[in-house]
Amino acid sequence: MSDAGPDASAKPSRHVSIEIIEPPSPEGSPGLDPATRVDTMVQDRLLPTARLDDGRYVAWWFDADAPDPYDDATTEWVVAPTRFLAAATFRELTEDPARFDELLGEDGDPADAE
Repeated sequence: MSDAGPDASAKPSRHVSIEIIEPPSPEGSPGLDPATRVDTMVQDRLLPTARLDDGRYVAWWFDADAPDPYDDATTEWVVAPTRFLAAATFRELTEDPARFDELLGEDGDPADAE
């Protein structure tokens, strides 16, 4: 039985920020600690992740033999508050590469969500 009456406020909604970005140059990006790289298993795929200086995590490739995060072959980063969330989001998007195009504008910037 709940003590909440009809005037009780509803639970606030939670928002988790996930960014899909083109990797910036090492000079223009949040600091990335390569010593924190861990390949995170999502279903049947290992995805490399590492911690950024601001505490978020980045996942950047779709193969266990991933290049360095700043390598020219790395075309997208998924940045999220947790290592698993970054990897799982990246995994979901790589299952349907057209989803990247839907979420990113033609110039590579995030598409308007409005």
